[in-house]
Amino acid sequence: MWYHITGKKSKLKIESLKLKNFRNYDLLNLKFDGGANIFYGDNAQGKTNILEAVYLCGTTKSHRGSKDRDMIRFEQEESHIEAVVRKNQMSYQIDIHLKKNSPKGIAINKIPIRKASELFGIVNIVFFSPEDLNIIKNGPSERRRFIDLELSQLDKIYLKNLANYNRIVNQRNHLLKEISYQKDLISTLEIWDMQLVKYGTAIIERRKIFIEEINKIVSSIHKKLTGDEEKGFDFDIEVDGGIDGQTISQAKEAGANVFVAGSYVFNGDVNERVQTLRDAVNG
Repeated sequence: MWYHITGKKSKLKIESLKLKNFRNYDLLNLKFDGGANIFYGDNAQGKTNILEAVYLCGTTKSHRGSKDRDMIRFEQEESHIEAVVRKNQMSYQIDIHLKKNSPKGIAINKIPIRKASELFGIVNIVFFSPEDLNIIKNGPSERRRFIDLELSQLDKIYLKNLANYNRIVNQRNHLLKEISYQKDLISTLEIWDMQLVKYGTAIIERRKIFIEEINKIVSSIHKKLTGDEEKGFDFDIEVDGGIDGQTISQAKEAGANVFVAGSYVFNGDVNERVQTLRDAVNG
């Protein structure tokens, strides 16, 4: 399998997969061919469970949104997944331990990792399942989640910005609760606002670039599907970034106090409600 990341051509092969107490499998050992691999059989035999295990090894999550305990075989306390991957002439062994009553354990080449994000980028997965129709049917948060997962596999800087943004949101929310008891803490809010704008703006701008890159691919595919008969029709995906750092800065220069709370910005006495940076990032 060949894939492209920012213009570079890389070669990836999943050589083997071992499952123990995962879903309906007591024990399973698989060796994969270097080309296409097809799983076939009756319904409810565990074909999708194999793909789910591979997806876990690339993203640490289930494509179904399942909790760790739900993927452990019935009446068992833990599950083990082992995948051996060769990428650009380098070999990686990925081990994932799922436990019912504690966080999952992940190791790369038998060395435990502290953060799940350290796994991203080793196994780049393109996965399609019926659940993916929710990207179209559900709200914008589902589409942002899809983009976040794709970019987190491809761009370490994006992954770091996203982690920092989520951390700042949590800390800022904690501060807002404290302000209700200690009004003098409101002077520290601007520090978190600046950080929120910094990382939120970087996230939105990277998403826009990603959509521009996707549009180039989608346009070509659309022409092939229609036989290029739909002349004058442009198929484009658009992203609405909502409020940005400049919007907040302009409000502050006008002498207004800006509080990003929930899904609205309250701009001083004007009380104008606009879509916020936080809403744009989190959906």
